Amino acid sequence: MQKTKLVFLYLIGSLIWLYATNYILVHFIPSSLNHFVERGKEIFYILVTGGIFYFFILKKEELDTTKEQEKRLSTLINSMVDFVNFKDGDGRWIQANDFGLKLFQLENVDYLGKKDSELAKYTDFYAEALTFCEKSDQETWEKGEVARCEEVVPLPDGTSKIFDTIKVPLFHEDGSREGLVIIGRDITALRQTEERLSRTEKLSVVGELSASIAHEIRNPMTTVQGFLQLSRNKVDNLSTDIVDLMLEELYRANSIITEFLNLAKNKISVKKKQNLNAIIEALSPLIQAEAFRSNKQLKLELGECPDISLDEKEIRQLILNIALNGLDSMTSNGSLTIKTYKDKETVVLQIKDEGQGISPEVLSKLGTPFFTTKETGTGLGLAICYSVAKRHDAQIEIETSEKGTTFSARFQLIPSLTNA
Repeated sequence: MQKTKLVFLYLIGSLIWLYATNYILVHFIPSSLNHFVERGKEIFYILVTGGIFYFFILKKEELDTTKEQEKRLSTLINSMVDFVNFKDGDGRWIQANDFGLKLFQLENVDYLGKKDSELAKYTDFYAEALTFCEKSDQETWEKGEVARCEEVVPLPDGTSKIFDTIKVPLFHEDGSREGLVIIGRDITALRQTEERLSRTEKLSVVGELSASIAHEIRNPMTTVQGFLQLSRNKVDNLSTDIVDLMLEELYRANSIITEFLNLAKNKISVKKKQNLNAIIEALSPLIQAEAFRSNKQLKLELGECPDISLDEKEIRQLILNIALNGLDSMTSNGSLTIKTYKDKETVVLQIKDEGQGISPEVLSKLGTPFFTTKETGTGLGLAICYSVAKRHDAQIEIETSEKGTTFSARFQLIPSLTNA
């Protein structure tokens, strides 16, 4: 529309110039000077129109350059795996990259010129999060300085992502708002890595401490246990019951000490080529018996798995600990599924229960030594599983929802040269 107006004004101006100069030439200019005035008029017209065209050519080149720069900037921000958003001084969206639009389910929404509260109407799942963003932007402008915080963004599949969010407020020279730049970097993997490192460090410290204490305690306990067994047949019936109770408690204490020793940092795994399915099949009658006792079911879905380097005793313990935890988490008639399959360069062991899931608070602490939700638990079972996984260069992954929890252990087909 603007271009049409400019062309129309140019035509009208040209016509007025021609008629006006001709009228002046005829009525006010002597005939002897007509030739010179006409040439001057034409030269002046050429210079003026040429200048106008030159001006528009320069502006077009600037516009083309601006568009090219804008295209490059758009390509750059759309290639980023961070959330990038530009807003004007009223908090209205100017530009957002593809990652951000997909994150908030706004891919097919005309977001230009809309506020967060207006965009919230287009996505029920993120309506509350977008409304909160508008309040957070207001606080950033009021403080007048760069704001930085970690935000947890829930995902429709029940998981969440952690973003390191930076908000940069921009102001005009008179102090009025000019705009807001928002960059959110996905640091979920970083936080998970830090959590694994923290758990590994805790396991190492507890392992070293446990090994030292366990060895010191086990020696006198073995002596006491031996003397009790020798004296068991030399006392009356009442004392025999007491001795049996004492022996039972000693056995229980000894089993706890064994768990402590399994956490030892320098424990050596005796690995050899094993088939994971064979270990599971040999262990399944024990798990099946426990499931039958509590009116639950065990399902095996064992796929084709190549032999890998394993310590059979440790893997049996890992499977048994997770499986028994899964059975404890379910009510009667629940099913526990043990599944194996090959995924690229890994062999995957999955143990899935049909319990009520694990709360985020508990999930963040799983595998921490001495943390347990059971009244009679020691909190060492899953800690041992993580320790066993570490010695096998395996990764334990947990997926949980209201329908149950799945523990997955990924074993590398080609183990590393180091043995933790």
